[in-house]
Amino acid sequence: MTARRAVAGAPSFDLVGVRRDLHRHPELSMAEHRTAKVVEGHLRSFGLRPRRLAGTGVVADVAGGGPGRTILLRADTDALPVQEVAGRPHGSVNPGVMHACGHDGHTACLLGAAERLAARPPERGRVRLCFQPGEEGADGARAMVRAGALRAPVPDAAAGLHLWIHLPAGKVAVLDGPCMAAVDRFEIRVRGKGGHAAYPQEARDPVVIAAHLVTALQTLVSRRTDARDAAVVTVGRLSAGTAFNVIPSEAVLEGTVRTYREATRRRIAREMRTLAASAARAFGARAEVAYEFQLPPTVNDPGLAELAREAAAEVVGRRNVVAAEPSMGGEDVGVLFGRNPGVFAFLGCANRRRGIVHGHHHPSFDVDEAALPLGRDLLEGIARRFLAS
Repeated sequence: MTARRAVAGAPSFDLVGVRRDLHRHPELSMAEHRTAKVVEGHLRSFGLRPRRLAGTGVVADVAGGGPGRTILLRADTDALPVQEVAGRPHGSVNPGVMHACGHDGHTACLLGAAERLAARPPERGRVRLCFQPGEEGADGARAMVRAGALRAPVPDAAAGLHLWIHLPAGKVAVLDGPCMAAVDRFEIRVRGKGGHAAYPQEARDPVVIAAHLVTALQTLVSRRTDARDAAVVTVGRLSAGTAFNVIPSEAVLEGTVRTYREATRRRIAREMRTLAASAARAFGARAEVAYEFQLPPTVNDPGLAELAREAAAEVVGRRNVVAAEPSMGGEDVGVLFGRNPGVFAFLGCANRRRGIVHGHHHPSFDVDEAALPLGRDLLEGIARRFLAS
């Protein structure tokens, strides 16, 4: 693994120190007040003029020497409601809150790129630095758009990266087309008839109906979706009842659907309503489905993806730019792509020898900090290549 050599005489930003400071002080979605102040302070020290959007979001522009296109570089800043495993020297000091997905590293990488770009602005065009709050289910990207993150000069392209525990540090993957799935949420409320557990014939048991639905919903993928088309239906919560000897009158299922294709997404939503209503009716009950289309898929523009691979090859070497499978996980960065091309790269951060192998959102999640300068250089390289092209 070889990182690109730093520019002689360039200022030295402490990527690891900033990442560890953010890791010690994680903040939940849309409550990233300290984080935003830290980001603003560093941007001002680079000679930039940050401005707040959506409460805890921060943006700043780096103007080039002449007119040209604009590219948006994005990092997410929020943490998760996870209790970190104790004993780490830079562990979270906020009980029940942890950077368990690498957003502290994303923020450090973009700050590092900001320092480089501010010290040596591009010859033409503009880089918009976007530090986005609320990625973890709080719709932070849309909040930033509503607050003006994509206003004039409207970005002609957008780019971001994700520290990726599925790749070793020193590797970068950039896919063409869909790289992360659309995220939808559903709730199915089964309304039956309660009664005594000893006399089920006098009731319409919603628990039994819900149990059938958990299985039946899987056929929306296994029997209604082309095997060549990726889709996931997961029931994450099933709740019903208050006592062991009482049949409740209602049961609730809550879950998520992940897809890449819009047609598949819409079909599953439509067929879920039909399936739930029909299954409940067969048992003499009713089912109501609330379905929310939450996040679009993250889709990489092929041309911008190739540009990102070339930038990555300069940073890690061409043999370390590798293939990867699209993820069924979701991301709201696609919202910031707007109507223009975007690219989202996976930056390896695993290190088996050091035990850095735990998955995203795990209480022992960590990143190999050797990946941080690579992420900084990758973001900078994408921006410079795009504006020079």
